[in-house]
Parts: sequence; structure tokens; C-alpha cells
Amino acid sequence: MANSPATPLKLTLTNRGRTLILVSALILATSSFAATFSAFNGAAASTTSISAAPVAAEEIIVQPGESYWSIARAIAPGVSTQDVIDQIHQLNPFEGATLQAGTKILVPLVK
Repeated sequence: MANSPATPLKLTLTNRGRTLILVSALILATSSFAATFSAFNGAAASTTSISAAPVAAEEIIVQPGESYWSIARAIAPGVSTQDVIDQIHQLNPFEGATLQAGTKILVPLVK
């Protein structure tokens, strides 16, 4: 066998390859944007001080089927339900939109 000079390989992208590169670039750009947005949002949230007056509260046990909305309406029927829910969230460090039955939570005493 004789030694032949090395021939350069030619790279050809198929439509599937182009689509894969495009989708990968979009995923990378979206992830970068999300990470940047989260960093700025977290920084803004951590520098914001909430100077709310202390709220008188009592502890209740969440019953099956109860939600923040139903509890807020029951304890303060004449007050904005969303305002009461916001106070409940301030009093309790829970994350998430749902409550588990049997959980003890603090609710504001509304006059």
C-alpha cells in the first residue's frame, strides 16, 4: 500500500443537524436569560424591606379541603380576600399555593 496524501474531510450538515444546533442555541439562550432574570429578581427581593406593622394572629389547623382563599373568606368576610391571603403568607414561611390538611398556620385576627 502506498502512502497517499491526507485528504481533508468535508463536513455536511443535514436539516436534522441544523435543527439540532438551532434548538441547542435556543435552549442555551433561554437558560441564560432565566438565570440572569432570577439573579436580578432575587437581588431586588432581598434589598426590598417590608415595613409592615405587626399583625395580631392566632394559630389554626387546616382542615381537609380548605385553601388560603376559603380560610381568608371565613376569618374576614368584610375584608378584601386577597389582602387577608397576603397577610397569611406574611405570617407563614410556606412556599407553594396549596395547604395540607393538619398543618398549623397563623392567621391574622381581623376586627
